[in-house]
Amino acid sequence: MTKREEAMAVLDQLRTCAPRDLFARLDELHKGTGFLLGYLDMADGVVYAGDLAKEMDVSTARIAAILNKMEKSGFIQRRASQEDARKTVVTLTKLGRAWIQKTKEQALDQTELLLERAGSDDVWQFIRLSRKIKAAMEK
Repeated sequence: MTKREEAMAVLDQLRTCAPRDLFARLDELHKGTGFLLGYLDMADGVVYAGDLAKEMDVSTARIAAILNKMEKSGFIQRRASQEDARKTVVTLTKLGRAWIQKTKEQALDQTELLLERAGSDDVWQFIRLSRKIKAAMEK
């Protein structure tokens, strides 16, 4: 088999096993609302709306829209900074913290099932190989 034929076979197999679909749910947590709630949960201290925009590499207008939605849902609170009234401080509410905790527990439950069903050795091998492939693709 030539390298070209092997490459075609690999692409065909990747389409059938669809690894991106397997992790789509976890990936969603790293986008939009889930990412912001997780970031706020892990933040140590004050988080400004502008910092969130930089961290996500999106406009402040996009962050404002996401924060509006999150505030209406009761996940966050916003207030003007005491040091600089031009800056908006974002904090989690009890509801936001509860959502993060529930989401973490669900992720752990799903990962435990994965380890049980696929086997711990295979999961760690998959992670090792995924990192190796990612590094090779980034070169």
